Amino acid sequence: YQLDENESVSSTYASAASALQRWSNADLVQLGIALSHGRLDHPSLLRALFQQATMRLEKNDYNQNHHNQFQPWEISALLWVQARLHLKGDDAYSNFTRLAPQWLYRRHCCSDEDLIWLGAQEQANLAWSLTVLEEYRDNEEAKQLLKLIFRQAALSSKETTSADDNNNNNLVQLEHAHQLWQALYVMEQDCPEIVQEVPDWFRTFLEQKWTLEKSRHKISSARHKSLSQTLDLMGIAHYNEHEEDIDVAIVLRNKHGISWISNDENNNDNDDNGRVVPRPKEFKVAVEFDGPLHFTRPKYDTSTPGQLPKLIPPRALGHTVLKYRLLKRQGWAVVRVPYYEFDKIPFWASMERQRYLQRLLKTHANLKFSESDVSEYQALTNAFRKSRFD
Repeated sequence: YQLDENESVSSTYASAASALQRWSNADLVQLGIALSHGRLDHPSLLRALFQQATMRLEKNDYNQNHHNQFQPWEISALLWVQARLHLKGDDAYSNFTRLAPQWLYRRHCCSDEDLIWLGAQEQANLAWSLTVLEEYRDNEEAKQLLKLIFRQAALSSKETTSADDNNNNNLVQLEHAHQLWQALYVMEQDCPEIVQEVPDWFRTFLEQKWTLEKSRHKISSARHKSLSQTLDLMGIAHYNEHEEDIDVAIVLRNKHGISWISNDENNNDNDDNGRVVPRPKEFKVAVEFDGPLHFTRPKYDTSTPGQLPKLIPPRALGHTVLKYRLLKRQGWAVVRVPYYEFDKIPFWASMERQRYLQRLLKTHANLKFSESDVSEYQALTNAFRKSRFD
């Protein structure tokens, strides 16, 4: 969709905020779910929606049931919307993300039941959403809520003595197991106190279900095949559809002229905290080709008269961001190839695609196409990169 050049962001937000005041809680939830399923990034509407939800949640008494009060499953659904669209940073989003788990946990503390008012799907959604949004770091109620979710999930299942026993109706469903495993795997490193009481058998069960899902047969897309062909032209050995659910897996070693280009004379790297760490002898590189379904829908800015609509870089969705975190946790360096960059290079421009990957992967100091045509490595500086075909 396009941004209306005649309508400012502030006026759009004011209109949305005014209209949503008259909507019911169920209407707000349905709107959020529709936007998330459609991958629609409409900042003014989304900010107004979550600001309205936060105002209502602040007025709700978690110890009482009123017809105009948010239901727990509705709060879980709105958190899932935030995680799905990866809505972070703005106060309209962060306030709701902070308040929602607090409201749910206090509702639990005022009840004699152990999260019975939340179904298995809502509990799994909560664990996954709080993990994507990283709300567990400084929110004590969120930590306690996650502990309850894992305890409830383990209690609703039971330890099986046979790996082939797939007919046990007490086991959590496959989709829920995948969400819980992703949350558990991240928590083990980021916040171990949350999952320290998770039974070993339950952890093993979740890991087995996740491994089984990721080992299924996959069919590469046309874009993925084109990327693989370009790597072949560059002489880079790689694995397609790696067993750890990686599009293209590369192990780089300092031989055959293929290595990781570094500007550091001592061959060092910086970690996520900026600290200098020695560079290993080999690198596990996960090349992820992110197609359209990994991002919000494209938006075009038409505010400049007389010029063609300008593409606004789409934002990665929550499941994609979480996948990057999982791969880094497993020791992979993640290199993203967004479709909106790769697609700008025509299929017949094989040398230009090699130059693009050379700068993205940093595997070659030079690419020699002929005696007179040599591409030297240069670092990419612009997050939304242009090609010579723009």
